[in-house]
Amino acid sequence: MQVSESVGTDRVPVSVVWDGILMVSVFGILDSARAQELMDSMLSMIQRTQARVIILDIIGVTAMDTAVANHVIQITRATQLMGCECIVSGISPAVAQTMVHLGIDLGEVKTVATMAAALETAFGRLGLEVRPREGK
Repeated sequence: MQVSESVGTDRVPVSVVWDGILMVSVFGILDSARAQELMDSMLSMIQRTQARVIILDIIGVTAMDTAVANHVIQITRATQLMGCECIVSGISPAVAQTMVHLGIDLGEVKTVATMAAALETAFGRLGLEVRPREGK
């Protein structure tokens, strides 16, 4: 495992966090062009590493419109076509309210509140668990 391995651009780096698990954190404005760049980087890294789970953390995304939300859904579908489950974490209250107001249905997209929950879910998908060391 090479935890420091990453690919992508400065705007959307994709990192290996564990064997079979990738992660990308998005901060700032997520427009259509950046969403396409995000998809390209994620799919490239999935192919390169044969990852089975990718975490898309959007805690730093301050706003999302219908087009960008649809891009996120397309990203999750594309990763699934490559045999990789995408877990979306960190949807802010403002983004959640906007998505509900716009009527955006995430449907089959797996979402969790925090990065910790995303990691726990990802480890579970790989049949792994994190637990305290004995004697601690």
